[in-house]
Parts: sequence; C-alpha cells; structure tokens
Amino acid sequence: MPACLAPFRRAGSFCAILLALLAGGAGAARAQPVAVVAAEAVWGDIARQVGGPDVAVGSILTNPATDPHLFEASPSDGRRVGAARIVIANGAGYDGWIDRLAAGDGPARPVMLNVARLAGWRDGENVHFWYDLADVRAFATAFAAACAEIVPAHRAALQARLALFLGTLAPLQARIDALRARYGGTPVAASEPIFGLMAQGTGLAMRDEGFQHAVMNDTDPAPSEVAGFEEDLTRRRVRVLIVNAQTAGPATDRLETLAGEAGIPVLQVAECLPPGMRYQDWIAGTLDRLARALAGKAA
Repeated sequence: MPACLAPFRRAGSFCAILLALLAGGAGAARAQPVAVVAAEAVWGDIARQVGGPDVAVGSILTNPATDPHLFEASPSDGRRVGAARIVIANGAGYDGWIDRLAAGDGPARPVMLNVARLAGWRDGENVHFWYDLADVRAFATAFAAACAEIVPAHRAALQARLALFLGTLAPLQARIDALRARYGGTPVAASEPIFGLMAQGTGLAMRDEGFQHAVMNDTDPAPSEVAGFEEDLTRRRVRVLIVNAQTAGPATDRLETLAGEAGIPVLQVAECLPPGMRYQDWIAGTLDRLARALAGKAA
C-alpha cells in the first residue's frame, strides 16, 4: 500500500475499534439487569432463581423477627419501589403498603405482579400463598413472562430457568403427596391460618378455624372458641399444634403450654423466608418437621 494511504488505514482501524467499543457499551447497557422489588423475601427469592443474571432483585420484608401485619414502609422503601421495573406484591391486603408505594402515575410506573390475583384469590380465603405449590408455580411462570416482555432477547434463557425451578418443586410435591397418603384426615389445630394452604395440601383436618380467623383479623376469639380450642388440646383431640413463630404472645404461649402438658408436638412455622435460604429448602425443612410432629416426635 502506498505510504500516503497509511494514515487513512490507521484512522480506519481506529474508527473500527471505536465503533466496536461503542457497540459493546450499547450491548452492556441493554444487558443491564431488570430492577425488581418484592414486598416479601420469599417472592424475591423465587424471582431471583427464575430471573438469574437478567434481574437484580431486592426484597423489603427480610427480617424473620418482623410481624408483616405491623410493618410500615419507609421513604427509602418508596425510592426502591419507584426505581423498579417490576414490583411483586403478595396481595389480598397482606401488603397493601407496597401498592400505595407503586401507585404513582407516569410512563415509569412499574409492572405489578400480584400473587393473589394470579392465584385467583377470593375475599376471606387464605393469603399465605407460598404454602401452596400451585400458587408458587403460577407466580414463577408469570414472572418469567413479565421479564421476557422487558428483555425479549433473553426469553429462551428465562424459560430454561423457569423449567429448572419448576422441576425443583417436584420433590416437594412428592413429599406433600406422601404425607397426604399417610396422614390425610389427621386432626390438627393452629393458632392462626398461616399454614392452612399446606394443611389442605397434605390432607390434614384443621380444627378451631373460628379461633384462627379471629386472630388473623385482629379480633378476640369468642369465649366459646377459646374454650373449644383449649379442650381440644387438653383432651388430645389433635395430633399437632401449629403456631406462627413471628406473632408469639400470651395467648399463643398458653396454647403451647397446654399442648406441652398434653404431650402434643408443636410445629412453629413462619411468614418470612430465613436469610440466605432458598424457598425449596425452607419448605422441605418445614415438611420434615411436620412429618416428625405427626409421628409424635418433637418438631
């Protein structure tokens, strides 16, 4: 090549490199993970498993010591929700505060995924949807679809991770089915209906539901409901007492005392995924403790 053309060749090479860098930068910008905020850690964990590197998930309720029914959102929570592309709510009045945080107008309003709506929830039904694998499957599927709408080029990867996640639920379903086959119809009692959906899945016969719903609605159970519950414990009419570990109080303590005196195992369950634990492992551990309690062993 003539020497006079060499500068143009070098300039062309420089431009090609610059264009490649700019294209890479644009690709990196397009590859920025989708910002997701979940009201509860359990939904955030499932979103993280399904979304993988395509999402950046933050959860607001992450402390197992927090009573979700008494939680009040902070201004920083509002800013996190305002910056999200997808916001996940349990719904059914369980976390109405996140609906208010996401209710702003304008083009930046996030996509709202409401688990209660996905579950076909009706007024008065149980709201602890993470204890029902069908509701978990419905949420995971809807979340993958919502992400694919935002990053359509990654639809195949999202579907692959969704299939992987759904596959990990199969062993849990098998354990639920085995418990149902062995203990279906076994009478149990609970201080409140937190575990109701899993109790239904395992075929347990839940007693004293009037007491539970009164507690859930922050009202005092009728004296007859209290007396009936206590008699079920003292007369050993139930195999297991289920209590919410996050809402303990004098009434729950008394029920646990009566159960202990009657030799009835107490199963403590929670509303918040423990930090650093996957949803599947959390539910598997709970099912293990339920099996021990139904067998008459300490849960």
